[in-house]
Amino acid sequence: MRHRSFVRFVLEGVEGLFVTVCVLIFWPLSGRWLADWGSSPEERSADRPGDALVDPPILTRAITVSAPRERVWPWLVQLGLGRAGFYSYELLERLVGIPVKNVESVVPEFQNLAVGDEILLHPKAPGIPVALLDPGRALCFAATDDAPVDKPDPARSWSMYIDDAGPSSVRLLVRSCIARPSGASLAKRLGAAIEDAIDFIMEQRMLRTIKRLAEA
Repeated sequence: MRHRSFVRFVLEGVEGLFVTVCVLIFWPLSGRWLADWGSSPEERSADRPGDALVDPPILTRAITVSAPRERVWPWLVQLGLGRAGFYSYELLERLVGIPVKNVESVVPEFQNLAVGDEILLHPKAPGIPVALLDPGRALCFAATDDAPVDKPDPARSWSMYIDDAGPSSVRLLVRSCIARPSGASLAKRLGAAIEDAIDFIMEQRMLRTIKRLAEA
């Protein structure tokens, strides 16, 4: 099982701190663009298998990976705390109390995943269950507040898709939604904006890391 080098851990940590400061400062101006970072209008408007699990708005982020889908899928299916990690800014995750150690190799024992299995995102938070799984194409998570995964309006969803983009390349997409209650207070709206910014910071690094690992 291979982990990222100490040099990469430090350099990406410094990058993460810099990106965090910049994004939080400029989020009121840049948030709308960063919400759908890297995705095309066609990708944002396309119907996806996991869309029935979410309430609008749906955010779509994407990146091109110069590798076939069978080299991308193993990295997705082993995501999770206590598994291969999240391929994001490990230093930032540890600073907020997530004891993650990202794995940079495909681990056979982490390749088994089924609908209903729960993936931990934080040691003090409930797991988010797999709601839909189409090997090599789609992996969708959905969670509700003390509700079954098949409830049509989950509080949170997080889905990943692999689309062919050429003979030996794919588009890797992440779609997410967090249902916000209407009439929220100013403090809650501010907290939601910060959460949206943090989601972008961590997801763009995750996509870029999966691209690097799959192309290696």
